[in-house]
Amino acid sequence: MRRIIATVASVLMIVTILLTSIDCVSFNRGFYTYEYRKGNQAQKIGMSDEGLNAATEALLDYLQEKRDDIIVETEVNGVMREVYDERETLHMIDVRNLYQNALKARNLMAIFSAALFVILFLLCRNDFIPLIYKGWRNALLLMVLFVAFIAIWCAVDFNAFWMQFHYLFFDNDLFLLDPNKSIMINMFPESFFFDIVILIIAVFTAVTAGISFLLSCLYRRNRAAA
Repeated sequence: MRRIIATVASVLMIVTILLTSIDCVSFNRGFYTYEYRKGNQAQKIGMSDEGLNAATEALLDYLQEKRDDIIVETEVNGVMREVYDERETLHMIDVRNLYQNALKARNLMAIFSAALFVILFLLCRNDFIPLIYKGWRNALLLMVLFVAFIAIWCAVDFNAFWMQFHYLFFDNDLFLLDPNKSIMINMFPESFFFDIVILIIAVFTAVTAGISFLLSCLYRRNRAAA
């Protein structure tokens, strides 16, 4: 039972790390600047860099509930207009709801995971490190298989992965935007989302690898002292 508790606590913590990685990367302004410059997005859309950055800030602030709408005007191909149309606005309502629910789920998992770790420590202080190490190892194996599956799927057919992701989390087709009309889809082409998914995987892998290394050192020290 204690091993099961250790594994469950570790799974919850690893998922928490994954969701936190998604959060950190998705709101890293430097990443957006890099992607826009790499793809020359401002010029392709017909916007200034300042206008593109303003539109991006409005979008990110809206998702983080720092503002109530994504209404922003800028010059596009020489004409002042609102950047986001009705379809894009409705889709972003769904995206914000998904993001906020993901944050709530992450916070609950972090709390529950921490509570389980505390319970384990109180129940078996002498075996705490070995239990956590083995539970983390089991949980990490499951997550590595999942992340490897996602990474391979993205590399082989990212469009299929991205479409299935949307069909899984949204109950409408508002995410299907016309590149001839939508500024949003031109701000964030498929290459942008491919890069952000790969970066999320990289950040998640780095953090979990660091924790795994630390637990491994503690486990070896614990065995040596036994």
